[in-house]
Amino acid sequence: MQTDVYSSLSTVTPFSIRITGLGGQGNILMGTILADALVKDGKWVIQTQSYGAQVRGGLTLCDVLFSDEPIDFPKAKVFDMIFAMHDLGLKTHAKYLKNNGILFVDTSMCGQIPRFIQSVTKKLIALPITQRAEELFNNRVFANVINLGIVASTTKIVSYDNLKKAVLEHVPQKYADRNLKALEEGYQLSQKVYNLREKLKIPYSKGTSSAFE
Repeated sequence: MQTDVYSSLSTVTPFSIRITGLGGQGNILMGTILADALVKDGKWVIQTQSYGAQVRGGLTLCDVLFSDEPIDFPKAKVFDMIFAMHDLGLKTHAKYLKNNGILFVDTSMCGQIPRFIQSVTKKLIALPITQRAEELFNNRVFANVINLGIVASTTKIVSYDNLKKAVLEHVPQKYADRNLKALEEGYQLSQKVYNLREKLKIPYSKGTSSAFE
C-alpha cells in the first residue's frame, strides 16, 4: 500500500514583515540588514523587494520572512508586522496587517493612521523617526537604521549584537559610527515590548495614538 507522504507533513508558518516607503528612504537596505542579522541568529530567512515605476520617489517595499524551520513558500499575503516609513506606504499596505499584528509608523512622514487599524490591533508604535534622524545627524538618511533599533527593542526578534554586525557589513565604513549611534538611538527610543506572535503550525494541504482618522 502506497503512503501519501504529504498527508502527514506539517509546516511552520513563517513570521512575516513588510517594510514600505518611498525610493530613497532606505527601506530596502533596512530589510536587507534585518534579514542578514536574522540569518546570523540561525534563522531560515527569505527577503524580497519591489520597486515602483520610479527608482527614487516611487513606492517601494521589502518583505522579510523568517522561521526556525525551512520556509516552503517565499511570499506572504498578510503580515505579522508592517513598518510604514511614508504615508503612501501606510495607506497602501496597512490593510495587509494581521489581526493583533504590530504596526510601526514614522509620524514624521505619515499622516493620520487609518481608523480601521483600531479594530485590527492595539500594537502600535508611532514615533517621529525621520525628525529624530535630522535632529541627531542633520540627515534623514539614518532614519532606516533608527528603525532597526526600534524593531529590535520592541519585538526582540533579532539579537542586538548580530544586528550591529549586519549594519557594519552593509553601510559605508566612513558612516559606521553614525549608523551605530542611530541603531542605539532607535533601541532606546521605544519602551514598549510586543510579541510578534506565537508559533503557529498548520497542516499541509495540497490542493496608541490620537492620529487615527
